[in-house]
Amino acid sequence: MRVILICLALGASTAVAGPGGQSPSSPDTDMLANVLSTAFLAKNLTLVCSQQDRWFAEDTRTGDLDGVGFAEHVQREVLDRLPQTESGIVVIRAANASRAVSIGFIHVMGDGPADEQSERLAAWCKTTAKPLVQGILAQHQIRHDLYDRTLDQAKQ
Repeated sequence: MRVILICLALGASTAVAGPGGQSPSSPDTDMLANVLSTAFLAKNLTLVCSQQDRWFAEDTRTGDLDGVGFAEHVQREVLDRLPQTESGIVVIRAANASRAVSIGFIHVMGDGPADEQSERLAAWCKTTAKPLVQGILAQHQIRHDLYDRTLDQAKQ
């Protein structure tokens, strides 16, 4: 669990790192993928945990966006003005990073009888996923100006 949270704190940079040698004028696809992977993670957690708790999406909503709407919003912002080639790279890297973190979370759940897994997942959604999604959405809203500047720099 600790490794997973460290990966999140670092923006899953090791999971999305690509080959070096980007020219100064090309978009920083690693940075853009890191931003998008966090949004994809919020979406994935919302979708999974909403199956356990019908109020999960509502409880984690910030403003008028839940985890799914947030991911769509961030994807539009990240991909805005990017050439198609770079957009594809960013989406694939972000999806791969989000998938890697999600698989890590699944391994944390471990094996066991189905009823125990369901109980563990419900408890995990309440104690871990809910605050994580709330934090991701809240930080985006609170620091949106910094977020916009970061995206602009990454796209230059």
